Amino acid sequence: MLKKSYFLIGFIILLAGLAGYFYLTKFYFIPKEEKIYTAADFPHALEKMSEETLRLSLEDLNNQYQKIKEDDHVYIRWINIGILKKRLEDYKGAEKAWLDAVKYNPDQSLAFGNLADLYLFDLSEYQKAEEYYKKVLTMNPNHFNYYYGLASLYRYNMTEKSNLIENLMLDGAKINPAEADGYYMYLAGYFYDGPSNSGGDNQEKARYYTQKTLEINPNLRDQLPKF
Repeated sequence: MLKKSYFLIGFIILLAGLAGYFYLTKFYFIPKEEKIYTAADFPHALEKMSEETLRLSLEDLNNQYQKIKEDDHVYIRWINIGILKKRLEDYKGAEKAWLDAVKYNPDQSLAFGNLADLYLFDLSEYQKAEEYYKKVLTMNPNHFNYYYGLASLYRYNMTEKSNLIENLMLDGAKINPAEADGYYMYLAGYFYDGPSNSGGDNQEKARYYTQKTLEINPNLRDQLPKF
């Protein structure tokens, strides 16, 4: 009987505690308001887009956040948010969105590739760009743009690693034989260009890779160096 009394008292205390919690939550803990993005959040957007494009971009951006709240295709929503924020000239916002995509699903490569391009072309954070290009090429070695991005990084920014460009593109050609002409064409142009265009300045190799390209795709002749 005594045990039953203790149990009943404990149950009453628990109910009282829960009631107090919900009371305090309702009246004293004010929930954080949901962020609604407006044109004021992107002061530089109109430098590159019309007011109508800005309006539509903001609508899309706010809709993407709403879809995340609904747990609807969360990974792709973070990708879309990053794309929209980059378009709106908010590069740090794009970075955060794609990092959130990585946290949500680190097994997907798209966010890693987007971050690599962002760090190289928009934020000039070259060490991070190299890190993310290497990561995405490990995950997805079939995408020419990632090889091109890393080669561009070594060619124009981390020039002390320009000696890695040739093997990088040859790896791409080996892994993607159906698109080998694109990798050889890049090398033909790279070695044809001199120091004024951060090229390899090696005419012998330029001729060699020009020929390799033409053996695969003669239709590319007009896009190759002229000897």
